[in-house]
Amino acid sequence: MTISYRRRLLQSVNKALARAGVELIRKEKEFQDYIPLKKTLSDAEKAGLPLGDYIDVTFNVPGVTQKTIDKMIELGGFPDKIERVCEIGPGSGRYLEKVIDAFKPEYYEIYETSKDWREWLVEKFKVVSQNADGASLLSTPSESLDLVHAHKVLYGNPIITICQYLIEMARVVMTDGYVVFDLVTEECLTNDILNKWISSGVDHACSMTSKQFAVDFFSSRGFRYLGGFIVPMEPGVTEYFVFKKQA
Repeated sequence: MTISYRRRLLQSVNKALARAGVELIRKEKEFQDYIPLKKTLSDAEKAGLPLGDYIDVTFNVPGVTQKTIDKMIELGGFPDKIERVCEIGPGSGRYLEKVIDAFKPEYYEIYETSKDWREWLVEKFKVVSQNADGASLLSTPSESLDLVHAHKVLYGNPIITICQYLIEMARVVMTDGYVVFDLVTEECLTNDILNKWISSGVDHACSMTSKQFAVDFFSSRGFRYLGGFIVPMEPGVTEYFVFKKQA
């Protein structure tokens, strides 16, 4: 059962129970729909590969993480140093590590629902772990960050949850700050790619979001669209967006 389906089921049940003043609470372990920490670390070590490279080779396309960060930086025209960063759903930290290497931020916070990976990231990278409810950035003050980003995360949610995250990303970034994320858009669902998704039996892409909707969404909130690009996400592809908040 996927996270998005469990969330919808829980919401439906709670609506029915509301009249009785009763509510079901999601246990933390139910969020952990991710690759296992210990086995993944062990397998990467056996393969003689850095963790991020091992995940690219095993689950996606070799080198795609670094290419994603390089293209993000190219489009964004970022300053040499980014002070304050938030990442939604860093998982194994393969993007986190490269962003830290590139910008040397003084502050880096994460919203990660997997307890094992969250604790490992805090210990290894000394990042700040915020309370992750799977839909918001409630622990982060408005206009407090230079960069908020998410990778291979948003499309695994229902469209309303995606929109909640987009609203939150727009809220927490300061003027001249950046928002970077990817979505499964219409550009990602050509006939050939759609057939690959269907035949693979993989269901982690729960929502298709229009490219124009995403651009209009942030434009209406004072952001400039700096550009986008397509990257592999086996068995398909996903489209990245880079925005900068205007004065």
